[in-house]
Amino acid sequence: MPANPAAPRWQPRPGGRPAAERSRAPARGAGGPRVAAAPLNPAQERGRQTVVRLVFLLLLLAIAEGAIRKWIAPQWATYIFFLRDPFLLLTYFVATRHSLWPKRQLFLQISLGLAAMGVLITALQFATGGHSEYRVVLGIYGWRAYFLYAPLAFLVGAQFRHADVKRFFKLLLWLAVPIALLTAAQFFSPANAPINVGIATQEEFQFRGPGLTAERIRPQGPFASAAAQQQFVAASFAVLLAYVLSARGLLPPRWLVLVITGAGVLTCMAFSGSRGLFIQCGISVVVAMLVAIIGRGGALKGRALVWPAVLTVTALLAYPVVFPAGYDAFIERWNAASITESQTFANTAVFGRALYGLIDFVRLIDVVPLLGTGMGFGGNAAISLGVLVDGAPPPFAETDFARHMVDLGPLFGIIYIVFRLAFVGYLTVLAVRAARRHRDPMPMLLWSYAATVIVAGQLTGQGTINFFGWLFAGLLMASARPREGLPASRPPLAALRRTPAAPARGFP
Repeated sequence: MPANPAAPRWQPRPGGRPAAERSRAPARGAGGPRVAAAPLNPAQERGRQTVVRLVFLLLLLAIAEGAIRKWIAPQWATYIFFLRDPFLLLTYFVATRHSLWPKRQLFLQISLGLAAMGVLITALQFATGGHSEYRVVLGIYGWRAYFLYAPLAFLVGAQFRHADVKRFFKLLLWLAVPIALLTAAQFFSPANAPINVGIATQEEFQFRGPGLTAERIRPQGPFASAAAQQQFVAASFAVLLAYVLSARGLLPPRWLVLVITGAGVLTCMAFSGSRGLFIQCGISVVVAMLVAIIGRGGALKGRALVWPAVLTVTALLAYPVVFPAGYDAFIERWNAASITESQTFANTAVFGRALYGLIDFVRLIDVVPLLGTGMGFGGNAAISLGVLVDGAPPPFAETDFARHMVDLGPLFGIIYIVFRLAFVGYLTVLAVRAARRHRDPMPMLLWSYAATVIVAGQLTGQGTINFFGWLFAGLLMASARPREGLPASRPPLAALRRTPAAPARGFP
């Protein structure tokens, strides 16, 4: 008999240990790394909270960085590009001081090993590579693009709790509302208006987005490039869709919040003119519907089958009605680009171009030196600076995998490609396991964004893409853990069974 007969009596599931005992069992990720949050002492918990606040700050700086470069200090734009880095290093320092890095995390160890090899290769390139006055600057810049932000994923995955993840996504979705208003204003403004290119009068300090039509350029929002704006919108769309599918027991935002923030996300999409953004969001819709096959529970399967299809059809029908100017510009852009791309990629057009990025690197294996042309020589910075190596420009690399050949050489470049693909495989296991065990669609929807960026995105070619890719990989790992206080081996809505003797009072 319980000491207090009025208290709820928790009973074990048939054929297993008591639910409360099972909830203390740590879950394991693919390959053995633990994904359950480890207990922390008070000092470590304060350090963890500092890390969480710093990651929130990094998100705000990623958005504010472009606004500062365009509208406050365009003459210092090159230096403001590195605005986040001191705070990132501070985050790493706090994590190291309080022993917050995950233990026995295989992919973290690999990423650190690759970073050390990157230092060695850069030094060898200095010693043996062709002459270039920018070799030191580009070497530091290139090493940063490859290795500096990768550890952030594992730190976020280990130390973000589900309450932190929810607050982070709430902030992300609310930010979409003012960004949508700015995007609409940019779309309807002249291409050379300060709201689009910034306040600088010299062209070299202006931020001109790629053309959308003869009269319009693609809106960049508060960011310094349309590619960065695309990442924000694609990630927000994946989070929004995950919350639409989530059960009430997983504490999604209220429907009114989803309607307001969803309108902001869809407005950004409507005026983007970006085919890549629509493809990324389409992948998220497909993954959401796959949850009906992968996930467990009739309610989740039903939501995964119905809501993505209903919302997609509704959005497509409303697009030309609610945003006619945006729709016309997007169709004009799609048709013009398809004509150009069909000459190279036959009938596959934009999809062929996307897939080409996965094999483009092969043409450079026999072209570049064994140690590569130089760290950072395959990126946009080298093109902007007009870099020459022994009087000749480095090989052109439009795609990220091809960039690895130029920057790292064929051997180490292929190793880095394998690392990216293997890491996505690890994330896939975590996301599928979460959908099956916890009835939580969030990791799968985060996978739809993070996996796309890590496999096919300009992860090492564009600063904001680099940040968003690794950050959302970490948020996926954090959300894939069992929710605090709930069993690791059972869905949260069916984890604990109450007897009819007492009313439900929520989870203990």
